[in-house]
Amino acid sequence: MATEQRRSTADAGHAASAGPVMPWLVFAGCCVMSFVGSGLLINTAGLYFDAISTELGVSRAASALPVSIRLVTSSLAMLVVGRLFDRLNLRVALSLCMAVCSAAFVACAFCDAMWQFDLAFAVMGVTYVLPVTIAPPVLLSSWFPRRFGTVMGVSGCLSGFGGVLFNPLVSAVITQYGWRAAYAMTGVTLAVLLLPFTLTVFRLAPVDGMRSEDGAADASSTLGAANDFGDRSVPGRFSVWRSPAFLLLVASMVMLQVVAGINQHVPAYEISIGLTLTQGALVVTSRMFGAAAGKFAIGPMLDRLPPPRVIAGFAVIGLVGWTGLWVANRPAAAISVSFLVGIGQGLLMVAVPWTIRRAFGAADYARTLSVIDAAGQATVAVATTAHGLVFDLTGTYAPSLMLNIVLYGCAAVCIVAAYRRRLVG
Repeated sequence: MATEQRRSTADAGHAASAGPVMPWLVFAGCCVMSFVGSGLLINTAGLYFDAISTELGVSRAASALPVSIRLVTSSLAMLVVGRLFDRLNLRVALSLCMAVCSAAFVACAFCDAMWQFDLAFAVMGVTYVLPVTIAPPVLLSSWFPRRFGTVMGVSGCLSGFGGVLFNPLVSAVITQYGWRAAYAMTGVTLAVLLLPFTLTVFRLAPVDGMRSEDGAADASSTLGAANDFGDRSVPGRFSVWRSPAFLLLVASMVMLQVVAGINQHVPAYEISIGLTLTQGALVVTSRMFGAAAGKFAIGPMLDRLPPPRVIAGFAVIGLVGWTGLWVANRPAAAISVSFLVGIGQGLLMVAVPWTIRRAFGAADYARTLSVIDAAGQATVAVATTAHGLVFDLTGTYAPSLMLNIVLYGCAAVCIVAAYRRRLVG
């Protein structure tokens, strides 16, 4: 198999010698990557805006621009990473990316002008994609072919708990010691907690020489070398890019990322309808807890129950949540429905990558996932600003929330349709 033969022989040798413990070490590493990588690196970005704006005398838009730059550069990096993933020595590539990303965070502690932040965040965008976004689902797919939804859900839910832990921690550091100390702490924490895993256990499961965690090789990765997807039932790559399943999954990712683009505005939205900043923060925390619960639950359900019913069920929960968030004007009600919004995020964080794996098989999962994720990253970069512009023009977030309800329902329909049009069994 052409794709599988490009895997690092060193990685395969180490994996084979590790015995049955290796899959669970990889799983543990992916859990830590989700908890620290997503929870600390991604979920705390908005905490710095006010402090940087005040100290450097720049607008809120200028202080938020580096985050948009990071999203744009990450979407471009995904396209390259997906093509090269199977050719990389993962230990070297992941460790180098993590080290550079950590150094970029530390460098932010010494920035005195916004162009320096822009440059540092551009570097982050290029380097965090491989270890934080692409590697965990691909590695879990490789080692846990029959329990992919379960392990993906468990590891993914930890990003929500990471946000719950690191948001108040980083806020406290910013308040007590300043944003420079917070950036330095973040960079050091990323390096100390994640490099041990990238240096030692992160590698793909070899096709030969070792069985997966359930004692059997993944059928979709061992059917033959008829094409780049490693499955005789799948057409060539360019036909795949034009397949209904691929186009439906791209559409669902784009729509769900438009919905996700308003997440950074939730505190501002709650203030606009009369709640306090503290109450708005509680609404965000409730969503994070809901996201953890949703990602934890949806994975095992996708593995064990009819997927269209699971997706439809979570779509209903998400739609109730977004509708409730639109109409709720009391703190208790807003906090409650925000938890449902978080549960519904299981569609974006677990159902979409799970469906990509089921639709196209394992052999070229990294390439397909990276292309669809790139579309999502580019979308959320634009959508985050667009929701703000809608508020500037109308004085309310109501149009954005109404659009979210429509797009969320359409995205769920697209995911189910893509599953039904999958190219492998």
